[in-house]
Amino acid sequence: MFSWNKKHVLFLSAIMVLVHILSVPLMAQAAPKSASSNKYFRHIMFRESPYAPYRGIHSISEKASQNNAHYQFSYDENGRISEIRYQMNNQLINGNEVWDSFIWFSPKVAISYHKDKEIHTYYDAQNKQISAHGKVYRAVYALDKKGKRVALSFFDEHAKPVESAWHIHRYEWRHENGKVYEKRFNLNNEQQPLRPEFTFYEVELTYDHDNKLSFVKNLGLAGKPTNNDSGAGIDRIIYDQHGNFTRWQVYDKDGNPVEGNRPMVHMGEHLYDEFGNKVGLRGYDKFGQRKAFSWGAFEHKSTYYPNGNQKSHKIFDENARLSRYLVIEYNQTNSHILWLKSLDEEEQLSPSPMLGGAAALKFDYQADGGAKRTLFNPDLTKYIPKQTESAE
Repeated sequence: MFSWNKKHVLFLSAIMVLVHILSVPLMAQAAPKSASSNKYFRHIMFRESPYAPYRGIHSISEKASQNNAHYQFSYDENGRISEIRYQMNNQLINGNEVWDSFIWFSPKVAISYHKDKEIHTYYDAQNKQISAHGKVYRAVYALDKKGKRVALSFFDEHAKPVESAWHIHRYEWRHENGKVYEKRFNLNNEQQPLRPEFTFYEVELTYDHDNKLSFVKNLGLAGKPTNNDSGAGIDRIIYDQHGNFTRWQVYDKDGNPVEGNRPMVHMGEHLYDEFGNKVGLRGYDKFGQRKAFSWGAFEHKSTYYPNGNQKSHKIFDENARLSRYLVIEYNQTNSHILWLKSLDEEEQLSPSPMLGGAAALKFDYQADGGAKRTLFNPDLTKYIPKQTESAE
């Protein structure tokens, strides 16, 4: 932040006006009303809830997008998002181990608008409509008279109600005092948690002045501030100036710092490179000391190829020892993962529990978009899993 004094106030004001005029926003939600158009982003903003619209961050030019993994946002003549494609060289691609959002389940989503609803459909890398995140073939938002989202329901290809992979069929939202209140239900009309491993039930969602999610408060099943089994009642979300989700902090329902929810830390910290690629993840206890996550990782580190595809992922334990090292190789068009290889400290192929005891996994892609998977030993001979003996 600037430190202003009276001597420099006019000079700084002029500089800020100039910067404002020359700057190009890094985040976008909707284009101005005009003919249909496209915009390009390296990443999309974190969404904890499907209530929030898709937002692109780390804007790039159309020319720069050609050789980089990116999201192409297409807008209709009213400035509304009509389609988002995750692609490279105009070819739809899979996630390629890039972490962007919990609410992104396919290489392409198409959005159509109607009087009182908004419909999302999902497509694979062959541009074929698919069921995503479980059996969700069509996601239908219900809108109120002001166009606000008040509900979301999931349906299969036969228009029958279905549940997502998180056992949710329907979201319901109400708006009070500038906040959004969310409940989720399965097909039996039973309330469901935010995610299976994130046991907040009804939640109060607070969005900041820029419509970024800043607080998630658990109201439990009784509609009042509640701690879950881990002692957590509030999640705070923090972003940097580029829109990257940099930190979360966990508190109990009364605002006291706790180490809870699935990671069992008070604060988690995401680290990014200049292009918005997540290169690190680490946790802290409520006293600010480094702490391992509940799954045993003390630190995650990732590297990326220049085109934005993830190159490697390492996990270190509390003693700074390497506990997992995966290297990712791609096909010639960089559109699909070809190999996952587990390496040791000497960069040699090594068996890994992540690959079921194998050292490498190769993907052979079929015409229909499916892939044949083959496991290999460290010497690249075919890996044959050991047969477990059945109990007599």
